[in-house]
Amino acid sequence: MKIEVNLLEGQQLQASFGEYKITSDQSIAVGGTAEHPEPFDYFLASMPLCAVFYMRKFCQQRDINTDGLKVVQNNENICENDHYKKKIILEVTLPEGFPKKYNKAILAAANTCTIKKVIQALPEFDIAIV
Repeated sequence: MKIEVNLLEGQQLQASFGEYKITSDQSIAVGGTAEHPEPFDYFLASMPLCAVFYMRKFCQQRDINTDGLKVVQNNENICENDHYKKKIILEVTLPEGFPKKYNKAILAAANTCTIKKVIQALPEFDIAIV
């Protein structure tokens, strides 16, 4: 997928891909206006969004009501000397009446998230001037 980034006013950026556009900003502390999430915030939000997608599909395939299905993500630093080292914790609230026999299976569905798999595969980056 090709993603093109354009510079907007102040510290705002806009990523365009296909028919979609995402605008990011920076905090006021670093010169932004905080009108939009920072790029790292989008990255962090992508994990629970992806996990819930797979959990919803799991429920839909079994005609299980998803009302009340909720995921809260918490992110912790796990190394004092390396603020990039994170532990991502997803706390799942299952819908009322969710069959207990599927508890492990719905967590397995969440673990099939593409974003998680890409992160775990340690993607390679190549940054070059063209």
